Amino acid sequence: MTTKMLAQSLLKVVQSPPERVQFRASKTLTVFVAESGIGTLQGKNVTFNAAHKVRICDWLRADKIDPTTPANAWADVSRAAALELGPDEKWAGLAVRANRIMLKALPGRPLICGGESIFLPPRANLEFDVLDALECVRHDSVIVVENWEVFERINNLELDLQPAGDNPLILWRGGAHVSIGAAISFLDAFERAVWSAPDYDPEGLAIASRLPHLKGVLAPPDEVLRSLLKKSKLQGRYISQLAGSQAVLEHAQHPDVRRLWSIVKESRNALPQERFCSVGN
Repeated sequence: MTTKMLAQSLLKVVQSPPERVQFRASKTLTVFVAESGIGTLQGKNVTFNAAHKVRICDWLRADKIDPTTPANAWADVSRAAALELGPDEKWAGLAVRANRIMLKALPGRPLICGGESIFLPPRANLEFDVLDALECVRHDSVIVVENWEVFERINNLELDLQPAGDNPLILWRGGAHVSIGAAISFLDAFERAVWSAPDYDPEGLAIASRLPHLKGVLAPPDEVLRSLLKKSKLQGRYISQLAGSQAVLEHAQHPDVRRLWSIVKESRNALPQERFCSVGN
């Protein structure tokens, strides 16, 4: 079966101007010529003449791909839509959960959604499409939790969350299977006060500084943070994150970010937010 990369390469060939017959001999096209017998390899180029292009069109149609399909057609479509364009739903450029976010409320407090108060059991959450969440979720502030374990066990997080209000929405920032971009898009459009619950390291504070509508950064008292950073054994993590985060932090304007970065920079160490998540259910 034709792969997505091969299909895109062949579409570019057949949609090229009629007078163009030479193309760069990429690994994908080189293998295609060798296996199909269509085209001629000439050093670093491959030649596809008019007859070759006709045969390529037939090749594409055999795999249910219209030769007039734009090569980037799969970039922003769902799996269902991908099947209308080609032979494999996995060619979809839009990940299955690309526009979805994970939400919950603090223990004993309701998630206000669609006019209803939803009380979730410990370690439970609701997953929403961003647009659906914007239409139905009703909270006055948001706490953005960087790490999944802390989000899942928010009831065990030993930080003062009161600055975020009586019933803040708890949002997971996202990770491998849930888009970080979706969370940022939601925060930007939701337009409520945002509080960050980050890792206390260069990358975590840089992430916090970039959050839309940032009101504050949740953290332990300064002296407690200094003491825990002094005991931490994650200096390597601190050093590895500097190159990608230091410039952002040195120009950060939010007072919480500037204060916490001063403490972390002085320690030359890192402290994950899981350190404040006690063991429990």
